Amino acid sequence: MKHLIFSALALLAGMQLVNAQTGWNIGDRAAIGHSWMVGNRPDDSKRKFHISFELGRVATYNFSDNVGVGFGTYFSSQGGSYELQNNSKVIARANYIKIPVFASFVFGAVENRVRPRLTVGPSVQFLVGGKTFAKNDDDAFAGVYTTKAMNTKIDAGANASLGLNIRVCDGFYINNDINYYHGFVEQKPNNASESPSYTNRGLYLSMGMQINGQAMKQWKQKMMKHKNRD
Repeated sequence: MKHLIFSALALLAGMQLVNAQTGWNIGDRAAIGHSWMVGNRPDDSKRKFHISFELGRVATYNFSDNVGVGFGTYFSSQGGSYELQNNSKVIARANYIKIPVFASFVFGAVENRVRPRLTVGPSVQFLVGGKTFAKNDDDAFAGVYTTKAMNTKIDAGANASLGLNIRVCDGFYINNDINYYHGFVEQKPNNASESPSYTNRGLYLSMGMQINGQAMKQWKQKMMKHKNRD
């Protein structure tokens, strides 16, 4: 009889643990890294580091403690930088609203506080701003708004990330990832005869947090208790 009771309690605890890992998670994400363009590098030029960043919100639906699907909405600042032989620089900044859709895989036992994490999926992004300009040693520059310079206003590509899922407490997680973006759509400038088309690339380090519905309810209950005490 004791064995039966212990088995039932263990099964119940296991069900509660699995339930805690399923359903919706929402959170925020910030990423910083390097972006570049493929296909339009000027002759006799060197590709330079071009800082790129993303900020936004993400939502994931977990079918189990290992598999989920999700989507996000980010402000993504991309582009590329080149240094010419005469020490002039060409800097192209393109700002997008990026909407990725992804499958998420978290490996290892749910009891582990730190688990490997992989996400992969497509995304679409819409050009909303930025400026492209050339700059010389005398700090003189000539520029144009990227939205006016580009004939192509939409990009689509694939994202992949590999990192760690860290459980801070029940229902609250920190995600640290290395992200790669590979654009598939040729970005065509308005002056196609003078400027070649290109595709976008990006490599980022990101940090994000996610919280599930159960943890949010517990947090609200604690806040209400503190409020009632006051």
